[in-house]
Amino acid sequence: MNSKLKEKTVKKFNFSKVMIIALLIVIAAVTAIVVSSKNYSDHKKPSAMTQTINAGTGFVDKILAAPVHFFQDRANQVHNLLDTYKQNESLKSQLTKSNDAESKLKSTESENKALKAALKLQETLTNYDSVSSNVINRSPSSWNDNLIIDQGTDDGVQEGMIVMGNAGVIGRVSQANKDNSKVALLSSASGVTNKIPVKLGSDDKPTYGLLTGYDSHQAAYIVSSLTTKDQFAKGTSVVTSGLGGSGSDASPSGLSVGTVIGEKDADSGLSRQVYVKPVGDLYDIRFAFVIKGVNGGN
Repeated sequence: MNSKLKEKTVKKFNFSKVMIIALLIVIAAVTAIVVSSKNYSDHKKPSAMTQTINAGTGFVDKILAAPVHFFQDRANQVHNLLDTYKQNESLKSQLTKSNDAESKLKSTESENKALKAALKLQETLTNYDSVSSNVINRSPSSWNDNLIIDQGTDDGVQEGMIVMGNAGVIGRVSQANKDNSKVALLSSASGVTNKIPVKLGSDDKPTYGLLTGYDSHQAAYIVSSLTTKDQFAKGTSVVTSGLGGSGSDASPSGLSVGTVIGEKDADSGLSRQVYVKPVGDLYDIRFAFVIKGVNGGN
């Protein structure tokens, strides 16, 4: 009983002692502030005792303020980090939106360019009975071999008909369905099954031949079975001749094919080949025209 009472008395004494010390520190600090203020207002140099008290008070203040400053600094760092993260996320979102908008703009510009080219080609086909179509499928695995258009037999499309795109001849209809058709491209590495009769040079002195294939290294059509041994100047125009074939296989004359860029085996007769650069881009074809025949013709 006495030991417990003694323990309580010691605790009370220690608490009282702490309170007294704290009170003395406060009184000393207040006194130092008052004296310093008075000396400052009187322009007097503070006494050694006052300077000592001020130094002690400043030291205590630093000790007491250190934890507060520490946590304030950490809180500010976390706040700044969160702000930086939010800003980065906002910038990423803006960048994504900007990239999407730029991609859509480029896609729209490309689509408009292709449409203008298609309209320009259509203007040159006023003498022909043609069917305009959109390319609806072109498999990457057979990109240079064929494509699918959205017009078929219901629109008068038949197998063997010449197909134009990007200002020039690009192939023939190889399969005509009810509402879509397959086009065999002249750029196919397997060659042209249904060869296209062409004419090289002017109407005054024409040369005839057959478009038989495509050379991927030259990026050009191959024309052979030529009717002359004369060499051709680069840039000589090549168009369909309209000779050969019957029914839907007959190709109307005057359809633009390309221009001569070179020859192979120029002195070898029938093995001679002329390279013809296509008029338009064969890689990006979005619109196509199926040539049914000449207006007013059979």
